[in-house]
Amino acid sequence: MSFLFRLFRRLRTPRGYVGRDLEGNQFFEYPGVSDDSRRTKRIVKYAEGRDMWEYVGGNKRLAVQWTAWLTHTRRHPPTIEELQADLERQRRVLFNAAMIQAREREEAARIAASQQQAAPHLQAPAAQTTHAPPESGPSDSLEVSPSEPVRRPEQQLVREESAPEQPSPWKPPPPDEPHSWQPRVTVRRGG
Repeated sequence: MSFLFRLFRRLRTPRGYVGRDLEGNQFFEYPGVSDDSRRTKRIVKYAEGRDMWEYVGGNKRLAVQWTAWLTHTRRHPPTIEELQADLERQRRVLFNAAMIQAREREEAARIAASQQQAAPHLQAPAAQTTHAPPESGPSDSLEVSPSEPVRRPEQQLVREESAPEQPSPWKPPPPDEPHSWQPRVTVRRGG
């Protein structure tokens, strides 16, 4: 392109400062160097005292609206009100996420407490072992070894109820389950 054409185009469509974000970064738009006048050059000038490597390194991010504008995904630059509304929405989302996490922690603590309260009822009879008390009379003829605990019938019932039957992985499937289909091999004879 000639110098005069570029000068004429710059005078016809003056571009430059477009806006700023909430952190003080400034955004500019200049005419592009290609023949397509719609494709302009869009750049960001980071705020004074800020290092652009904070953004490049991933420690900070530009607003999504400005990033979309820089990449020509968005036609018009965002306004300050739009950026403030988005920042408020992000704060609300973070607050709601913190509330949900707190509620889930409380729920997990409540479930753990109820399981601990229910666990002694199930484990206490199995953990309690009593030896036959020395009694006088005909029961003296039965010897009970101290290593073998005497179990009550209630303990046996609790233990039977708490142990559900686990299906064996080596058992064949029940007859009501579908089986894989395999075509029959036929041998054609003749011809």
